[in-house]
Amino acid sequence: MICVAGLAVILCLGAVQRPTTAQTYAPPGRLVEVDGRQMHLHSSGEGGPTVVLVGGGGAFSIDWDLVQQALAKTTRVCSYDRAGLGRSDPGPADETVEQTVSDLHMLLQSAPEKAPYVLVGASIGGIYIRAYQHAYPDEVVGLVFVNSSRRVGTAVGGEMGLLWEWSEEDIRSKYPLPSSAKGAAPSQIGEPFDRLAPELQAARLWLDIRRWETGDPGVAGPESLVSWRREFIREFEETDAEATFPLGELPVVVLSSSGRISEPNRERQLRDRTDAAVGLDILSSNSLYTVAPESGHEIHLYQPDLVVRALVEMVVAIRDDVPLAGASGRP
Repeated sequence: MICVAGLAVILCLGAVQRPTTAQTYAPPGRLVEVDGRQMHLHSSGEGGPTVVLVGGGGAFSIDWDLVQQALAKTTRVCSYDRAGLGRSDPGPADETVEQTVSDLHMLLQSAPEKAPYVLVGASIGGIYIRAYQHAYPDEVVGLVFVNSSRRVGTAVGGEMGLLWEWSEEDIRSKYPLPSSAKGAAPSQIGEPFDRLAPELQAARLWLDIRRWETGDPGVAGPESLVSWRREFIREFEETDAEATFPLGELPVVVLSSSGRISEPNRERQLRDRTDAAVGLDILSSNSLYTVAPESGHEIHLYQPDLVVRALVEMVVAIRDDVPLAGASGRP
């Protein structure tokens, strides 16, 4: 069983009626052809830079609705469903870093959505936006990490450990998954998705049910986890090897529901690498760290106003070509 910290959906009693399989819900955006497949892209607002919202594991584009509606008053903003999620067709290697970055690049080009981009990654989406910036640095003018998780765990031989602690061989050894890994069919909306508008809650439950019905853990492979591990290791090595900021003055905002690194424990915490936000704020000398102490993992659903304020501040700073207000500039 794969356990991604903070990504579990806690089921609670909801007012949304369970959709039937015959029901369909119109997508809020449009379908764009990417490498012979259809991918769902929802764009709104005008102006630049274009903000691109990248969800966490198993997330849908509609999960960003509370942020997107408000942010569209300031600039162009896009959310999308990764391959195999929501209304996007599956691809050959869904959720791997390589396919995800390639898909997003082709999607933005084909739409077309005008660069440059501010990339926003929630939870595991943080490694996708970092990898995109690494692959296409000239297209990216800012990165925003929303509780971007480095605490990704998996069980090997009955023992639980953080993803990068296992070798690739260890990870591959746990596949194929047993049929019991599929679990029960979704039956109701859970927190924090009950903060979405009722019609979006119904659509989200329908998408969850559809994904459950078509999913088969017995044919799932380890490719995505192996890909995540490689990207984590690359990012760790980059941060560890750099005496100065790897991204220079590129604007970076870190939103976290946990505290920032304390100076007396800084070296120990950086070596530990287990906190969701450790090391992200030292990517750039132009970084801003904001804590959302009352938030659950999905800050964009628990405290969307905080996310919107941070994004508006970044957009305005980029337009005015000035540093982020309150940027630390610390090594």
